Amino acid sequence: MAHSTITKKGQTTIPGEIRDALRIKAGDRLHYQLEGDHVTIRVHPGTRSLKGALASRKGANLSFSQIRDAAAAEGERKRE
Repeated sequence: MAHSTITKKGQTTIPGEIRDALRIKAGDRLHYQLEGDHVTIRVHPGTRSLKGALASRKGANLSFSQIRDAAAAEGERKRE
């Protein structure tokens, strides 16, 4: 089981095996959800999930918000 230590500033390092498994990169945003005495951490897809989204004609008739929503949904689908 991976573990880390909290600093005086409340910071920690996410273990390498966890970063690799979740493909976490510098600058990624994490979402925390408190569930009783447990926390679920999810990686926010952010702009990384948009890579290549505008390069095809697939989204030519979609608004930017529709493209963004589709990219976020695709990022979530790939994580499951």
